[in-house]
Amino acid sequence: MIWLVMIFGGTFTFCTRFVMLSGWVAHGLPKWLIDALAFVPIAVLTAILVPAVLIDPATQQIIVIGNARVVAAVVATIMALLTRNVIATISSGLATLWFVQWWL
Repeated sequence: MIWLVMIFGGTFTFCTRFVMLSGWVAHGLPKWLIDALAFVPIAVLTAILVPAVLIDPATQQIIVIGNARVVAAVVATIMALLTRNVIATISSGLATLWFVQWWL
């Protein structure tokens, strides 16, 4: 059964990539699909970041008050909106997280 799942998964993965690169499909995507795909990055980023910020790794509980990661996320978000610079955003968020965890 495991081999069947592995073979099916590999075949499916190969076919999905081969069809797009082979030229068998139309060369343009419909406008409604392109518009919908614009929301994919923010949806994926939200699904990754919200649990990482709100869930305490020690207790696996959602903690908002007294959570250093929430403060760092707010600072990083403000920095991202002000500067539009990835390095500044990451640096400010990380520096804020370290400061809040170690000195406050």
